[in-house]
Amino acid sequence: MHLDRSLVGVGMLQDILETTFFTAALKNCVPLSVILVGPPGTGKSKLILQFSAPSIHVTNDVTSQGLAELVQDDKGGDIRHIIIPDFNIVVSHKAATTNLTVASLLTMMSEGVLRIDDGRRRKEMEHPPVGIVTAMTREIYEEHAVRFRKLGIGRRFIPVFFGYGIKTREQVQDSIRDGGTTLCQLEKKMVWLPPKDKWPFEIALDGALAERVRNLSRDMADALSFHPAWVKEANNGQASWKIQPQRGQVPIEFTPHMVLRAMCQAHALREKRHAVVAEDVDFVRDFVTYMNYSLPVLL
Repeated sequence: MHLDRSLVGVGMLQDILETTFFTAALKNCVPLSVILVGPPGTGKSKLILQFSAPSIHVTNDVTSQGLAELVQDDKGGDIRHIIIPDFNIVVSHKAATTNLTVASLLTMMSEGVLRIDDGRRRKEMEHPPVGIVTAMTREIYEEHAVRFRKLGIGRRFIPVFFGYGIKTREQVQDSIRDGGTTLCQLEKKMVWLPPKDKWPFEIALDGALAERVRNLSRDMADALSFHPAWVKEANNGQASWKIQPQRGQVPIEFTPHMVLRAMCQAHALREKRHAVVAEDVDFVRDFVTYMNYSLPVLL
């Protein structure tokens, strides 16, 4: 079976995703979660599905019952990230089902506890915290934005907003014309995490580099303050409603600071370093630019 070797123009997205998987091996850190938000038909799911590792579980859909079976089967706690290639499917269920699933995901992500009250004796199941790596279209993100904020998804998932610039679109078209980009999946890309018996890793980050990360946390908090909102507009005397970016309350920088420290350390670990260097901080500096809903990065 034919497999594509790569996608055009998505190098930074690949770096973000692969680095996210390395957060599972860090000391004093829970595995981080990322959601790619971009135009339909641009290979978001294809990009995510290329990654493979013993710590990664792939599923096309998830429910609270499915999570319970996953936790029961993973007795060694090996799974630290779950790939859901299209989160649109998860939110397409009935509201009650989606809310229960998301609530279960959030406790698994933050506490490593799955709570299920369906008549069984054991209502709580423990497992090491897991991260979620997923994707959805910008339209679906906008449609569910208020609901996501109420459910707490916005506090747990790091959003990565992107689009395609004219130059990259031409390059993709060239690749399709030449047979380099097809409807087939990508070749598998192994995430070479260190052996689990050596976890967790403590990666040094201090001094001027730590201060740079602290300053970047303010930029991240500012970027996360933008969200989609329905705005009423008057056009030739006719009122209409449109979704537009709106700036809300800027979150306190505590969580952004911890997230960026973890991503710096994970990037260093990925490069087999025991301490963060300027290159790792430069990576999170660029990473922050993808978090602003009002300014998606054009690849």
